[in-house]
Amino acid sequence: MRTVKLGMMLATTAGLSGCLFAAAAGAGGAIALTGHTAEAIVARPVSDMADAAERVLGEEQVAITASRTEDSGATRVFEGRKGDLDVTVTIEGNENGTRLRVSAQRSVASWDDDYAKELLAKIIA
Repeated sequence: MRTVKLGMMLATTAGLSGCLFAAAAGAGGAIALTGHTAEAIVARPVSDMADAAERVLGEEQVAITASRTEDSGATRVFEGRKGDLDVTVTIEGNENGTRLRVSAQRSVASWDDDYAKELLAKIIA
């Protein structure tokens, strides 16, 4: 409980709302920002996470422009567009579970890190 409270305080400070963090923590994965990519590892199969990603992208009105499956289904990638954002969701199975990475890029030098974290939180909720 103490870890969750500390995590919620940190998440709020970082601009991620408490309920999005709680949803992510409840799903078994804490969200981290690496560079301009939101990342989490969850204990759910790649196929389930791919279905969740497609659903959330649709709900968020991100038009999927490309999707691909690699490594015999161990990796799924979705690329899409919403307004001026290019969104990429990468889902990879590994020995620790399933790793998800989300980025939302406006231009060569501009990203929306908060939106990437929000999308990832919804996918793993």
